[in-house]
Amino acid sequence: MCRIKVHLILILVTLGSLFSSAQARVYSYDGKSRMVGNLEYAIVDENCNNIHDLARQYNVGYDALMSANPHLTEDSDLKPGLMVYIPNKVILPKTIKPNTVLVNIAEKRLFFYDDHSHQLFVYPVGVGRVDHPSPLGKMSITLKRYKPTWHVPKGVLAEARENGYTDHPTIMRPGPDNPLGQHAIHLSAQTYLIHSTNNPDLIGTRNTSGCINLYPEHIAELYGKVQVKTPVEIVNSPLKTVRRDGVLYVERYTPLLSYSDDVERFDAVADLRSDVRGIYLNHSEYDSKHLPEAKVDKLAQIMQNPVSYPVAIVDL
Repeated sequence: MCRIKVHLILILVTLGSLFSSAQARVYSYDGKSRMVGNLEYAIVDENCNNIHDLARQYNVGYDALMSANPHLTEDSDLKPGLMVYIPNKVILPKTIKPNTVLVNIAEKRLFFYDDHSHQLFVYPVGVGRVDHPSPLGKMSITLKRYKPTWHVPKGVLAEARENGYTDHPTIMRPGPDNPLGQHAIHLSAQTYLIHSTNNPDLIGTRNTSGCINLYPEHIAELYGKVQVKTPVEIVNSPLKTVRRDGVLYVERYTPLLSYSDDVERFDAVADLRSDVRGIYLNHSEYDSKHLPEAKVDKLAQIMQNPVSYPVAIVDL
């Protein structure tokens, strides 16, 4: 048997409080915990505009908000009284090192642990599109630029021409049309940046040519916390697990594939069953020779639709 154990916090969505805080979601953090936060919910009132504004107000990305709320669609009307889950309970992809940026592209989140204040900052991010994946691995910050000029990479220009934009500018000065926004952080993985955006509705989706982008208010905060040479690590971890008080929590995302050919060959059922087998082998008394298929089937059925928050597994 499996059920979701949640701690609910009631929030009233009001236009007056929209974007009132520029901060990311911030958690007290001891440098060791593997799960932070609570699953919250909001009750929509008549002043809430749309799903994108709701995601931004509560510091979550668009994809995460939609997967946490399967009753919503892109065209849903946010009618007063509608309850919306806010997926702000998070299993960390790994132990967060002090004063290090960690990005998990599978969940489209960026983590920064400030060990001086013992606070963990969690930001929703946009990541690279299929065929334009974000780079993985360890790197560092090489440069910070405020109100940056964008020298458009050759690959972006070539893609624009393929899509019919033959007059795409090669240089974009600071301003409202510059997709880098007002803050750009250069990475040692050449041509890749962490930057703002001129279209906040895209945060929490696959929308870039490999860069990591954030809400304007979030990148402004992060920009002030990081320095040149700050370590950065980008991972692709769609399955996260942790035990707390004897209960196993599982947070799973649809694997973020890098290329169109991978997408065409991807077998979602086989991938899910592989994850479920791994959970049983790592967190139960079963070994690979004695793993009951009925249990694999049952847990696979429960986990087939990722919900972007930790699920409590109470019977393995």
